Amino acid sequence: QAGSYEYAYSPLDASVASEKSVLEGRSFERIVRFEAIGAVGGTPAEDAQEKIDQIAEVCKGYDPNRNELIVTVIGHTRPTTDDVSEAAIDSRVYGEVMRSWFADRLDSKQSEQQAKSAAEAVFEKLRDAGVDEKLMQVESRSGKDPAFTDATSEGVEGSERVMVTLYVMKPKAVDSDGDGVMDHADACPKTPAGVAVDAKGCPLDSDSDGVFDSLDRCQDTPAGVAVDAKGCLLDSDKDGVLDYEDECPDTPESFKVDANGCPLSRKLMLTFETNSYRIDDFSYPQVQGFAIFMKQNSLYKAEIIGHTDSIGKAAANMTLSINRAKAVKEALINEGVAAERLSSGGRGELEPVASNRTKEGRQANRRIEVRLIR
Repeated sequence: QAGSYEYAYSPLDASVASEKSVLEGRSFERIVRFEAIGAVGGTPAEDAQEKIDQIAEVCKGYDPNRNELIVTVIGHTRPTTDDVSEAAIDSRVYGEVMRSWFADRLDSKQSEQQAKSAAEAVFEKLRDAGVDEKLMQVESRSGKDPAFTDATSEGVEGSERVMVTLYVMKPKAVDSDGDGVMDHADACPKTPAGVAVDAKGCPLDSDSDGVFDSLDRCQDTPAGVAVDAKGCLLDSDKDGVLDYEDECPDTPESFKVDANGCPLSRKLMLTFETNSYRIDDFSYPQVQGFAIFMKQNSLYKAEIIGHTDSIGKAAANMTLSINRAKAVKEALINEGVAAERLSSGGRGELEPVASNRTKEGRQANRRIEVRLIR
């Protein structure tokens, strides 16, 4: 991602030395040292913009929300007399080289100003290229860290440069939602408090039904089966057979169904006047509703059975039950159900569903049952 630059004078990177107070003791995920940007006389070289654009692209590739980022921008110049010890100057060999090298040296004030100007110019270009200025730390190292130790003009000018280094700290140890998974690794950073999560920080859904365990009242639902908001299996038609097993999932209410959820019979709680088999206006909507079912489910035939309570003679009750069943059959035919799909009969008082000793029981026994045949 970044070019490199070899140092002959100092084994310690300038940015590490200058930013020791900021970086000391920190744990880095990565350190990116970029190729030097030439800045002779305090002005960035002609090829600086291309390098700066490359540096900016690398810096922008890191997420400040995941890592703390520090970009050091350090200006350097050629050494001054103050930057070399007397012992070094007194050296017979090294001293002669350094005296020759310093022939065109800057004084300390000039050196500091040029290094500062070069660093600030690079800072502005990096900012314009999209690097957040809050991440950057700018300073001057003057001539304290020369890049070359030869006496040529190229070597002297090579020390006039700006060094940029990106320090990527290890991910921030922040757990915003308090689920035990740090934000940098949390795929669900807004988990409600107290909800159990997986290794990615997302609420657990043990049976993979789309309802989190913390809300799931039925945590062992079969795979791939639709559930309600509570994570429980659906019974859309409320017939007692769950949708995933129901071969007839649209059975109307009040139908008795088989193990597959398909209709077997239905009680029509019709009311008749005493000793009458005329269907009153209050009961007729039930007949209309059943007629709709029959027309929508052409595979069914229906046997209509009349029942009575035990008041009166048994023979009369039998006749009354037969006539009431016939009346319902005729009403269904009038509502558009084919006659060949219907049959009728009566059972009188022979099959009570409740005690005939109470008013409520006798009312329950006066009924029409419809048995369905597929």
